[in-house]
Amino acid sequence: MVLIFDYDGTLHNTKHIYGCAFRKAYDMLVKEGYAEERLYTDEDVSKYLGVSAPDMWKDFMPELADDVWHRASMIIGRELIEGVLGGKAQLFDGVEDTLNELKAEGYTMVILSNCRHDYMYAHRKALGLDRWFDSYFCAEDYDFIPKENIFPFIKEKYPDESFVMTGDRASDFRVGKVNGLKTIGCAYGFGTEEERKLCDVIINSPQEITDILKAL
Repeated sequence: MVLIFDYDGTLHNTKHIYGCAFRKAYDMLVKEGYAEERLYTDEDVSKYLGVSAPDMWKDFMPELADDVWHRASMIIGRELIEGVLGGKAQLFDGVEDTLNELKAEGYTMVILSNCRHDYMYAHRKALGLDRWFDSYFCAEDYDFIPKENIFPFIKEKYPDESFVMTGDRASDFRVGKVNGLKTIGCAYGFGTEEERKLCDVIINSPQEITDILKAL
């Protein structure tokens, strides 16, 4: 069996570094006259965690020209990577022990994320993710198509395997709905109760994953 994990909000507690990065980008928009001055808290912007950059900007400021939101998005990306390489990345409590256990039990594990390639590479380097994960599927490498449309590439790489998807957002659960996979929803992540109605099983901590997999 191949275990597919979302990253931000499922394994990585992104909130504390994303807020700072977002505010840097928003400051640029204010200085250039594209936005009114306002303070966004970490909680205000947490709803965008795990959402692809194009979808985030389409929701947040749909009136922005493509070249403007691309520049703002690059600021967020740069600040996030600097934070990661500066030692600020944190896995949720219990994630490391859970991944060690799953690896010892012989599961193949991959990451499917709406992130950029360089962002994931920074995490691989800073947190040693390669000790657990065999493959990484980043939305940027597939022109930010929806995750459910990236899944066939995972299936192509592991043609004889069954799959379980674990995540915290509706985009993760649609992978299961569209492709016929069981899905585990992380209530400790950044998704909403409404989004979790799409998943098959809900967990409140990473440590619950092992027992849920046995039940599935």
